[in-house]
Amino acid sequence: MSVLSCAHTHTPYCDGKTPAADMARTAFEKGFVSLGFSSHAPQDFDPGYCVDPAREAAYKAEIRALEKEYEGRMKIYLGIERDAFSCVSSADYDYFIAAVHYFLKPDGHHSTVDGRPEDLKKYVDAYCGGDGLKMAARYFAMLRDDVLTQRPAIIGHFDLVRKNNAVLKLYDEESPAYRRLALDALSALRDTGALLEVNTGAMARGYLKTPYPAPFLLQAWKEWGGEVIINSDCHDARYLDWGYQEAEALLRSLGYDSAVRLGQTDMWERFALT
Repeated sequence: MSVLSCAHTHTPYCDGKTPAADMARTAFEKGFVSLGFSSHAPQDFDPGYCVDPAREAAYKAEIRALEKEYEGRMKIYLGIERDAFSCVSSADYDYFIAAVHYFLKPDGHHSTVDGRPEDLKKYVDAYCGGDGLKMAARYFAMLRDDVLTQRPAIIGHFDLVRKNNAVLKLYDEESPAYRRLALDALSALRDTGALLEVNTGAMARGYLKTPYPAPFLLQAWKEWGGEVIINSDCHDARYLDWGYQEAEALLRSLGYDSAVRLGQTDMWERFALT
């Protein structure tokens, strides 16, 4: 395995299970060259999921302390996963990951994209006329617009709607209609310079057998000259590099000979997929 890094790592400051210090220790023991923390950015709803605004300063301070502790041995970065509905700036972070985890309902409340399947089904029935493809189109449009507006370093789990669709079968992932709307959204991001994340988190947690995004999207991104980064979206240190070998093999099969990771000298470094 040649990745030896993860830029998408969560902590108990949000919904992660492993303390930051233990996550860093695990990464170092695995021979990682770098580790980026990316807890869910503060927002004004769903408080159990994100960093409490009152604890954001503590999160920053702890990661910066770990950065100093591992200086010269493993590079540590302070990042954030910024949802489209986040209420804070990403300016104080080394990088941020753009993501969409919610739909905004007409009553001003939010419904999750990747939470309980039954909640997504209720949203689709109530606000999309039972049309799963309409829901997927709404999701991709939100992510596209957020990336174009915020200009992140990383586009997180691009087709996150696959997680619950694996159970609910709200739309046909092989259909030309679905593939076209996903490809159109991705195509709009080809000139942003953002890295497309190959995310193995749903594999580690048993939801999917392949990473986000689907191979047809990774193939198109390759044809457009885009670059990728492999991340585990880790919430539990036991799964810090889960699925990395499979992700590398998938990328090689699609014609990729390199990917990008957080570097030791430069923030982003290209490495060969071997």
